[in-house]
Amino acid sequence: MFDVFRLSCLDYLIWLRSGKDAASGLNCNQATVSRNAKSVAEFLDLDPCKLEGEWSLSGDLSLLNAERKVHQLYRWAYGKSMRIDAVYGVGSDYLTELPQPWVCGPSNFLNVSYPLALLRESILDAWLGCYPDVPVDDDEFVVINLTRYPSVFLVDQQHPLLQRKVELNLDDLQDFPVLSLPDGAFPKIQHHLKGLGFQRSTVGAVRHEVSRWEGRTEDQVTISYGTVHTIGNFHGKKVPLPLSTGLTVGDSLVVRRCFADSDYFRQLLLSLSQRAQSLSDSLDDLECCSDPFDWLSKSSTAEP
Repeated sequence: MFDVFRLSCLDYLIWLRSGKDAASGLNCNQATVSRNAKSVAEFLDLDPCKLEGEWSLSGDLSLLNAERKVHQLYRWAYGKSMRIDAVYGVGSDYLTELPQPWVCGPSNFLNVSYPLALLRESILDAWLGCYPDVPVDDDEFVVINLTRYPSVFLVDQQHPLLQRKVELNLDDLQDFPVLSLPDGAFPKIQHHLKGLGFQRSTVGAVRHEVSRWEGRTEDQVTISYGTVHTIGNFHGKKVPLPLSTGLTVGDSLVVRRCFADSDYFRQLLLSLSQRAQSLSDSLDDLECCSDPFDWLSKSSTAEP
């Protein structure tokens, strides 16, 4: 119904949120992206709108989603500009200099439901998510766990808690606000962290923005969370507290089950697993999971 480029204009706009970024990814200008995205929506009698930075379409999406599936099959069959994105913080460690034909997004997701929706709608081809908030025993997706590492409390270098001479416990944190993402963003992680009983300062963001995350700690007393991937994003202004959150997280690669045996996916998995091993060699707190190709061979035996 639509040629590859024309539909990509719409889907890149939804995926990347920005006409400028969509135009850069498609090697065209913003006017071309806007014109083609608008024409697809109008042809299908869909109403596009942007809410809190995210594009959405209202109306009957059945024809559009069917067309997307055809285009995705084309990408996987011929290795054409296959799309991967990631949870906030891991992009610079994993998604630079990817093997062809993979192209990556900005790696700024701060929830699990939206990128999974993009996978289901055939807008994304793969996603690097955050364990434990990834599908489990799922008929639609294969999940390959790459690493495990602790989540830590991050505080300003001059935070009052660092001045205490005694060993810290969780009760010592109760007098300070702790950043929290909206309920449902990472349900399993949030269930654990909410159970710690802190004073929560909710951040209303689907994707990472400095003003809504790092910027919320500029009062020098608000506590945030971090990992080996995100500590550096505070540019040395924050340090881990000498107190465990009791939470282990990790990097997990998610793909629709019907594509898990593709050579393009295996090339991607090889690249990402090599980077995970390199991170494990250089970071004491990060451990690689078992051989991802063994896990894949076991997982892909089920019928799609």
